[in-house]
Amino acid sequence: MRGLFIFGPIYIIVTVVLGASVTASILVIQLAIAPLLFKYSKTFRRNLIFANIAKWPLYVNYDKPAKLGIDGARNFSINYHSKVDKCALKIGIWHILPRSLYEKNKGWFDGDTDREKLGTLMNSELVESNLPIMLYCHGNSNTRAASHRLLLYKFFQKMDFHTIAFDYRGYADSTNVLPSEDGVVEDSLKVYEWLVTTISKADTKPPVYVWGHSLGTGISSHLLGNLQRLSEDVLERTTPLPQPNGLILEAPFNNLADEVEFHPLAKLVRWLPYFEDTFVSPFRSCPEHEFKSDSHLAQAPSLPILILHAKDDIIVPFYVGEKLYDAVVASRRSGDAPITLHSYPKEDRLGHKYICNAHDLSELVGDFVKRHR
Repeated sequence: MRGLFIFGPIYIIVTVVLGASVTASILVIQLAIAPLLFKYSKTFRRNLIFANIAKWPLYVNYDKPAKLGIDGARNFSINYHSKVDKCALKIGIWHILPRSLYEKNKGWFDGDTDREKLGTLMNSELVESNLPIMLYCHGNSNTRAASHRLLLYKFFQKMDFHTIAFDYRGYADSTNVLPSEDGVVEDSLKVYEWLVTTISKADTKPPVYVWGHSLGTGISSHLLGNLQRLSEDVLERTTPLPQPNGLILEAPFNNLADEVEFHPLAKLVRWLPYFEDTFVSPFRSCPEHEFKSDSHLAQAPSLPILILHAKDDIIVPFYVGEKLYDAVVASRRSGDAPITLHSYPKEDRLGHKYICNAHDLSELVGDFVKRHR
């Protein structure tokens, strides 16, 4: 979400260094060009929201996650025809084994194991192990190989969870198509369908949880809040996909318009008399990128939710995460599934990306998974 505001008043510094003419140009960008781009260019807004042009680290071989320090993982893809973009798509996915299963099958990851045989083995473990499965929806920019995401996978593995991590269209080794809200939700739906179909062969179905981070909280909330409709309209299923056992939201926001309005960098342009009309309103009225998590989750009263948010988060302020919690609580009645907000103080210095390092995360997540198996 850090790409939303790039037009700060740097003209103060530029004045000293380069002179008034350049400063005037920067000021024109801030006061005139940027507001017009925000208000009238959907493509500009989409590029800022998804920031998929940022692909760090560079030159990743997704077929070899072990080179990134990820043990017991395989790379594969699903292919389908997108109803949103009306084209063929490939979605790149990693399946990472729980620690206990990696230790049991470590020999399969030495040398050049046949990919088809490895896939059969790992799908079998997914079905038969009855260990929790975590489907991870990442945030904007970079890929599933980003360093802070690797840390989270290692946490999942240590917790003895299966991890399913994937990249939406436009990211990593997935098909290079400009993302939209409906597009990335469609990708998530297809991966979730693959997972549900795969484990349907189990005598006792293992518990499934969805973990969304940052923009991924908006994606996962849209997905699960509308799972029945999406199952019918997109997948054309007569029986909708089942809800997962729980949803974990790390650094969420209530809706994208409020995230823009209350973003720390918004204060650089909030003084403009047309701030609301040009910078905020376009995110309230454009279905291609509204991400109304508060509205979506109000439609999933049976879904248990755990919200994790650091108070020193300068990308997605704690305030909008708290607003999401309050909205969902208000939408639920007695007997509905629980929702919990766990905040981390500024002193912990976890920021936007490092809740995976929290001292109590194992206990929190372990308890949530245990209560909602």
